[in-house]
Amino acid sequence: MITQQPGPFMQASLGGNVLVGLDGLQVVAPSSVLLLGWVGWPRGDDRPELSVSLDGRPLATLAQSHHDRPDLRDGLGLAIQAQGFAMVARLPPGTAASSQRLFLDAAGSAQGIALPRERVGPPIHELFGQCHWSVVFELLRHAALLPELGSLMHDDQGGLGAFTRWVDGLPLLPAAVDNVHGFLRLDAIATPSGEYAVAIALPAPVDAGTTLHAIALAGGPGGRRVIPLEGTAPLLGETGLLLHGRPAVPAALPSPPGELVVQLRGPGGDAWFRTRPAQKSAPDFLDALRRLASGAAGTDVMESFAWLRLLLEDRLEALAPAAGPAESAMDADAPRIAVLHGIDDPFAARLAFLAAPEIERRAAEVLVLGPRQAASAVADIFLERGQVPTRTSLDLAAAVRRGTYRRCALVPIDAQDLAEAVLEDGMDALFARNLPGTRLPMLLHLAAVAGRIEGADAMERVTRLMQQGAGGIRGFGRMEGAAGQLVGEHLAAFWRRAAPAFVTQVADA
Repeated sequence: MITQQPGPFMQASLGGNVLVGLDGLQVVAPSSVLLLGWVGWPRGDDRPELSVSLDGRPLATLAQSHHDRPDLRDGLGLAIQAQGFAMVARLPPGTAASSQRLFLDAAGSAQGIALPRERVGPPIHELFGQCHWSVVFELLRHAALLPELGSLMHDDQGGLGAFTRWVDGLPLLPAAVDNVHGFLRLDAIATPSGEYAVAIALPAPVDAGTTLHAIALAGGPGGRRVIPLEGTAPLLGETGLLLHGRPAVPAALPSPPGELVVQLRGPGGDAWFRTRPAQKSAPDFLDALRRLASGAAGTDVMESFAWLRLLLEDRLEALAPAAGPAESAMDADAPRIAVLHGIDDPFAARLAFLAAPEIERRAAEVLVLGPRQAASAVADIFLERGQVPTRTSLDLAAAVRRGTYRRCALVPIDAQDLAEAVLEDGMDALFARNLPGTRLPMLLHLAAVAGRIEGADAMERVTRLMQQGAGGIRGFGRMEGAAGQLVGEHLAAFWRRAAPAFVTQVADA
């Protein structure tokens, strides 16, 4: 953390024993001005509220933060207390960047000070290197939310603009590590849908007033970008803290985790760092979150359970897809894709051998999903016959991104379905129950937030919905204790809510 500040480029009195120092002034295109400096006022009084005005009219303050400035104590004397500030004010449309009509004012002061017409301080990326790190962190967070600060994020290399040097200079810590950066333990995890969690175990009790915040950085062809996170307030336990965040706007497609920029502040000390979270499926992520919450809360079981319950309620409302009306099955002439899943034993291959001619007569393509050896044995039957294209995997994300099956009907078939169809001559009925390809984006979203994005797992769950409706989802695996049951029911609730979208009408054979 940088605590040494440059000397002010401008220092003045606002009257009433209120002093201000200006370390930096930058016009941020196209319509805002950024001020960095400090304010001093008589000890025992309330801190004066600062604002920027134009010809006597106050401008809207887009962002403002304050921080300690221990370097000022000796110079200002005991009678004056001081804090650093960062402020962003919105300029009226058409205001010239070099206008001298801007004033810095303090509430209760009779006078303001005219702000310089030129930039004050070094270029903004250098100024960020000299600022208190909490200032840069807050500006980075605001820059992702406020269009007026968007130019701070732009550069020719597709990076983070003026923040690039500061972010890249932060310590990069492993996603799971003991005894690092003054922490007993650090854990950082993420889901394919862009959720993050960071847990910090401290060597001493967590002080009152300690805060934990994080900003997500996502990579991509256009360079890094900031993803604003929202969600439940962090869990502050006996000796640990746990933060969960989800994107304000859910991602349309799953993606690898980016970086987290983390800020921990409290009476016991401040810390800033980067980390690259380990990606986990949603069930594994929430199970880890359950365990991390228990560890952070220590002996207070009720605290961790209540926090987890609140988080899961918020998560369900924020991430559950709108089911929408049920769709009719695809038209009879739409290509059928036979999706054989749950293929995990030699008996499945014998069934597929018996059913192959009837499947080929109805299907334009065959997908075989399951453990590699068993799936390959079934696929070989169709490959040797050479009647229809056959694959042994389903990349849901790629299929949705490319629209591979958008005009097709997918027919999920598990081993039991196949056996019954062979024994009872029910192949036509089996192919009449299908999943419209237009529902794959919803299935992918469900898999990302409440399942696993591997095609086999998603097809197994959607088959239950198509066969049995919401009643086909009962819990979600074995998880320990009451908190584990809470997580399991939470995951199942996503699929139950979506059931109407997958219980289709049966097409005419």
